[in-house]
Amino acid sequence: MEIEISAEQQAIIKGWLATGRFSSAEDAVSECIQQFKAQDQLRQQVQIGIDQADRGEVIDHETMFSRLNALASQN
Repeated sequence: MEIEISAEQQAIIKGWLATGRFSSAEDAVSECIQQFKAQDQLRQQVQIGIDQADRGEVIDHETMFSRLNALASQN
């Protein structure tokens, strides 16, 4: 697959290569895709939480911290 990127995007990638952040343009693009995928997954998880809150499926902070403390004390 071949893609075209803007001059600005090329400059950014060249800068990353010059500083050693990435060893190739392909590595830089691959990392960007992975970051976008992770961001998309996070958005989906946040939306699940928002939907649960909208349905009233929430607990107060005292209950949550009690549960977390109980879990922590088990370890």
